[in-house]
Amino acid sequence: MSYAKMAPSFTVTALDGSKFTLDEMGGRVVLIDFWATWCGPCNEELPQMKKIAKDFAGQPLVIISVSWDSDAAKWKEFLAKNEMTWVQYRDADHELSRRFGIDAIPHYFTIDSDGVLTAEILGSGNDVEGKLKKLVAKAKAAQGAAAVASATSPVADRAAGN
Repeated sequence: MSYAKMAPSFTVTALDGSKFTLDEMGGRVVLIDFWATWCGPCNEELPQMKKIAKDFAGQPLVIISVSWDSDAAKWKEFLAKNEMTWVQYRDADHELSRRFGIDAIPHYFTIDSDGVLTAEILGSGNDVEGKLKKLVAKAKAAQGAAAVASATSPVADRAAGN
């Protein structure tokens, strides 16, 4: 019997000061990217991450990169130099990494719009983007269905004065 494995809930404060809470991502797909500035394979994946961030802008997708860097200044400099504009978090104590049970990077997790872990990808050269396209399409379809349902519900009719 198969079962859905839910992603462990967590809240972190991103580099820009915003709070990122997995439980509040409802309806959006989440890509978590565990990496570090000193990780060669992670750096090889950077162009793909930037492409994903650009290609999925405005879509129901949130990317959070979780760095293993211990040197905050070096990490921030790397982010700025490489124009990594999506949600960034530094997991210097590896607490979040332990919650996901990982001990090697690069390591990705895709979480669907229902909070279910749909893929765990270790290493580089994987088709993360293809997986995301499917998940985002599913999330958009669910959002569309929810909008139609609310527009045709008796409550909506009453609110409209019908």
